[in-house]
Amino acid sequence: MTSCDRYQAGIVAVFDNEAKDEDLRLAAGHLQDCAECRAFCLDLIGIRRALVSASPPSLSFPARQQILDNIKANQADRGEVCGGDRARLLHLGGPWRWAAVLVISLLSIMCLALARTAKDLRIKLGAAEQQVAAIHEKAKLAESQERQQKAISALYFRMAELEERVNRVSPSKRASVPAQAYERPERQSNL
Repeated sequence: MTSCDRYQAGIVAVFDNEAKDEDLRLAAGHLQDCAECRAFCLDLIGIRRALVSASPPSLSFPARQQILDNIKANQADRGEVCGGDRARLLHLGGPWRWAAVLVISLLSIMCLALARTAKDLRIKLGAAEQQVAAIHEKAKLAESQERQQKAISALYFRMAELEERVNRVSPSKRASVPAQAYERPERQSNL
């Protein structure tokens, strides 16, 4: 199957109202690039218009009645065949009947087991999704903390840079504690 065949199947799905939104977008994108598929789409539009504008065929009353009678006869014939098959199945011997019951029982048990397995898998999937969400949250938190650390480091470097500028501009006006402040406690301790 070529890629155009795949897109043409998607275009048919669009005309049958069976396409999903994604199929619509893909088909629209492909139609812009592919002249062959555009021609295919235009052919479908022409067919649809012809079907919509066509009038339904008219049948005479006797022809219509004959068709309906044939349909009823076919349904009656099928009903007799199906009824005969059902009667024959009910009259099967003991071993066949028990084998059928055994097969049906095994299939029922397998269905129950598969239902339990599916439920367990859904539970595990939910737990795994929660774990993945928690991991993503931890990763976001770690990334946020790392950004904060980088911002703090950048601020410290910027403060050091500004402090250095201030010290270069006015080294004599540097804020310092006067020497007398240190001498006072010593005098008190000597007393």
